[in-house]
Amino acid sequence: MLKRLLALLLLLPGSAMAVDGVREINQACALAGCFPGDAPGFPVQIEEPGSYVLTGSLDVGGSANASGIVVDSGTDGAVTIDLNGFSISGPVSCTGSPVTSCSPSGGVGVGVEAPFSSSTHVTVRNGAIRGMGINAVSCGSDCAVLDLVVEQNGGEGIAHANGTGTFRRIVTRRNGGDGMFVKGTIEDVIAENNGGRGIFGNPYSRITGIESNNNAGNGVRCFSCSLLDSVIEGNGGVGVQFGGRSVYGRNLIDDNTGGETSGSAIQVDVNRCGVSAC
Repeated sequence: MLKRLLALLLLLPGSAMAVDGVREINQACALAGCFPGDAPGFPVQIEEPGSYVLTGSLDVGGSANASGIVVDSGTDGAVTIDLNGFSISGPVSCTGSPVTSCSPSGGVGVGVEAPFSSSTHVTVRNGAIRGMGINAVSCGSDCAVLDLVVEQNGGEGIAHANGTGTFRRIVTRRNGGDGMFVKGTIEDVIAENNGGRGIFGNPYSRITGIESNNNAGNGVRCFSCSLLDSVIEGNGGVGVQFGGRSVYGRNLIDDNTGGETSGSAIQVDVNRCGVSAC
């Protein structure tokens, strides 16, 4: 009987530690304080490396300035945040296709905020972040974002400050700013209907297998990067803005209001600009 009771307690929403050392986060513990050093209410503050998993969705409430989860800048080591199919939500909603405005505006709340410290590696995966005051994910020098939907956030879907990150299997749509402003490996991403650019690839990024469609600004900004096997269509600016020493191949770039490409890049394979080769 005691073993059964202990097993049931581990499944309660307020439980802070799951089996195998994975720490749980849910609405109940967020309001009460999930871990030592985490004050009651949002954001949930992570101060130790390790694995964390959502066991329910988080709603930060009515303030666009409230963040969901913040990894402390002093955390030394790897932090994995598994949304486990759940979501982190804020109060912002965006209108227009592509987005023309978001309300409430001017907020600074972030879904998951990771530090700039090079000694901290943060992975965010497997869920959705929507309605935050500014960005769904803001990460510093070393982060990975995988299997995520980010939508209707007031600023950028994913913002990556410096260093090199990994961004795979992401849908970023109907955000007030750029769908993604990142540097690193960008693969299997859909960026659509954002109020800024679809994907802003900082120098030395590798962009592969993406779709960037119907964004208000340029479809892709590629500066000293590679762009391969992608579709860029129907954006309000230039399809692809090249800069630096960039290469591209096997892309379809079509029907972009500002033209298909600007700047120069080396073609490593055939690209199609509309019905013609680029």
